[in-house]
Amino acid sequence: MAVLAALACVVVGPRVVGQAQADATDADLVAVSTRTVALGAAGGGKIGDVPLEVYVARVLAGEGEPNAPEATQQALAIAIRTYAVFNAGRHRREGFDLCDSTHCQVPRSGNANSRRAALATAGRLLTYQGAPAEIFYSASCGGRSETASAAWPKTGVTRPYLRAVKDNVHDDDVPWTLEKPLSELQADLERNGFTGTLKNVEIKSRTKSDRAAVLKLSGMHPDRIAGDQFRASIGNAVLRSTAFSLKKEHDTIRFTGRGYGHGVGMCVIGAGRRARRGETVTEILKAYYPGLKIEQLPTS
Repeated sequence: MAVLAALACVVVGPRVVGQAQADATDADLVAVSTRTVALGAAGGGKIGDVPLEVYVARVLAGEGEPNAPEATQQALAIAIRTYAVFNAGRHRREGFDLCDSTHCQVPRSGNANSRRAALATAGRLLTYQGAPAEIFYSASCGGRSETASAAWPKTGVTRPYLRAVKDNVHDDDVPWTLEKPLSELQADLERNGFTGTLKNVEIKSRTKSDRAAVLKLSGMHPDRIAGDQFRASIGNAVLRSTAFSLKKEHDTIRFTGRGYGHGVGMCVIGAGRRARRGETVTEILKAYYPGLKIEQLPTS
């Protein structure tokens, strides 16, 4: 096949060795796609049917670290494909499979690197007990991953391969800080159904990965909130993660934290650092999804 000739690579088990000899095109990706993804807009409405490998390349361009090593790109391509296959039909009631927001995965225009990684791993995905695995990934775990059950306690998602473990490539990370006046935090909470006058915020319990699990909102009703709900109320892009400590300074709460995102599954920043120190695609995936297999997607 012309596509395989262009790849000029050897597949050894789940590991892809070698590089594409020429830039992959969307036509190449269409040729190796075994299914399509019905893509919809976050605000509602179907955008169109996208060949799976074209979709993988586009999401990799949107979710991946720019200029990441090839092993990182390929590991994330496998994770993206796995997520897409497992969650097919997530928006069935709205007439499509996946949306184009962070609720699902964020696609952008594919680039040479993302198309090459999609083509090099075409059809490969992570499986658990013979079926596509339910997996997640985030921008940065900040040095320790989180379990799905702790990140989203109300969902009941529990997977033995989504563990809270140390990621030893973050030792030099610089903590982030955020200062928010109590009045602004109160307004954020009021938009999410809370009432009262916010006087203080305290962390009452933490998860095994040391993320804020439950916070006390003195002066508000109700006066307790889960860590993930608190972060969502403030804004996930504003409060980067729930891996934070906090301190009240006059009428302001100062947050000091690490990481960006929920921390469940693959850490995209961490995967890049692992590749730079010589880890392979297989080794990276094994570190973040222990116990899963890398297998070929059936053609039907």
